[in-house]
Formats: sequence, C-alpha cells, structure tokens
Amino acid sequence: MHKTPTIPLKDFQQWMQQLLLDPYQQTAVNPNDLLSNASNAASIEDVICHSEKLTAQEHLGIYQRSYIARLRNCMSQQFSALEYALGEAIFCAFADDYLASKPSYNYNLSFLGAHFSEYLQNNRPDAQEELKEDWIDFMIELAQFEYAIGVLFEMKAEENYQLAAINTAEKELKLVPICSLFKFQFPVQKYYSEFKNGKEPNLPFESESYCVVLRHKFKLAIYDLHKEQYDFLSILKKQGDIAVAKERFKTQYKENDEVFEEIWSSWKKRWIEANFFRV
Repeated sequence: MHKTPTIPLKDFQQWMQQLLLDPYQQTAVNPNDLLSNASNAASIEDVICHSEKLTAQEHLGIYQRSYIARLRNCMSQQFSALEYALGEAIFCAFADDYLASKPSYNYNLSFLGAHFSEYLQNNRPDAQEELKEDWIDFMIELAQFEYAIGVLFEMKAEENYQLAAINTAEKELKLVPICSLFKFQFPVQKYYSEFKNGKEPNLPFESESYCVVLRHKFKLAIYDLHKEQYDFLSILKKQGDIAVAKERFKTQYKENDEVFEEIWSSWKKRWIEANFFRV
C-alpha cells in the first residue's frame, strides 16, 4: 500500500522551485537531494500524481514549460532593447541559462533580472580570449541600463513636491528625489531611446556617453549630458548645495567666475525647464 508522502513545506517549495527553474538539471543541485527530510518521498512520482493519460513527469513538464515561458517573457519585457540587440534566439538562450543558474527568491518579478548583467559578464563568449569583443561590453552596459530604468520607475520616493521655476532663488534649488546619473563606454541611451521610439538602431561603435534619468509624478525622462554637465550634477547630487557644487566644479575645471556663470546660466535655464530641480 502506497503511503502518503510527508514533506516539510520549505523543502517542498525549494524542491518544486528547483524543478521548475532547472528542468534539464544544468546546475549542480539535484532536486531529489532536497527531499532528504521527507517521509515516503524520494522522486517526482512519489510527490506528483499521475493520471490516465499523463505520467507524473508529463504533468510536471506542463508546469515547467509554462513557468519558464512566463519568466522568459518577463525577462523579455525587462530587457526588450537587449533582446532586439542580441536577437530573440540568443537572448532566450542566455535568459534560460540565467534563470536556471540564478533563480529568483523574490516574489516580485520586477527583480528577476537583478543579476543579469553580472551573469552576462561572467559568461561572455570571449572570457578566455586576450582580446575582448567590444559588442559584448555594449550588451552588458545595455542590460545594466535597462534594469536600472525599471528600478527607478518602481523606486519609492517623495512625489508631492514643488518644482522649481525660472524665478526660483538659486540657493533653493534641489535635485528632484529620483535623479540618477549614468556614464557608459557606448552610446547606450541613444540606442535605447531609438529602439523605444520604434526605430531599428544598428550596434554602435564605442563612444563614451553620459545621461541622466529623472522621475516626476511616476513619469521617467532621460536626457543626454556632456561630460562637464555629468561632473557638475554628480558633485551637486553628492553635496546637495548649488553654491558648493559650483565652487568645486570651478576648482576641478579651473574655470574663472565670469566664464562659468555664463555656462551655468544656460544649464540652469534648460534644467529647470526639464524639471531637474525642486524647491
């Protein structure tokens, strides 16, 4: 007489997760080892019931395919520009291997791709080559940027604040709460924006680029920056004070007061109009 298996809930959850995320056992974890604390259960057949038409393994296979498909679709949405850049087949191959090797332990699927750029770096095809391929570096940066965009959209931050106006006193200017600066080896933001706007961008050549991502009322805005603007905003974000940031920037770039004030006046006007600052 077959005895009903008794499995601690935590063990069952880990066992099922391992079977769903690693159906071909590509990792070093053997699902059956996760049943070591169970009674009367040592295999799939001991835990999952069969039916007249399907075996226990076939029942499990349905769940495995649908679950992986859902996670793969989530990855595709999080990294849509990267999927376009790599091509669907290559992207899916990387995504499936990533999901198997780094399963998510967070109930929120928005964190699913948290380590994807790290995975791409550790599994780059030219890892053993002395001369590295530029396009791989671009893919890694694009993955980092796309994931960061999702994080910034979801991030908790103050939303009820007053935006600065042209006549706002300079000493009152503060960067809006969600303001993130990026520096890349490639024109990542340009490629990403072109793709999102329905264009079909070609893989870019290496060219250092800078941008800022802002959020106001849960709407993201992305702006290209020059290196000097990136440096100034980096100082301002760290110091939180316009006067201090201006002095440190002038010292760093050896700018005299008159020249910098002319430059700053132009930056300030454009940035206030683009909602960089709050009161």
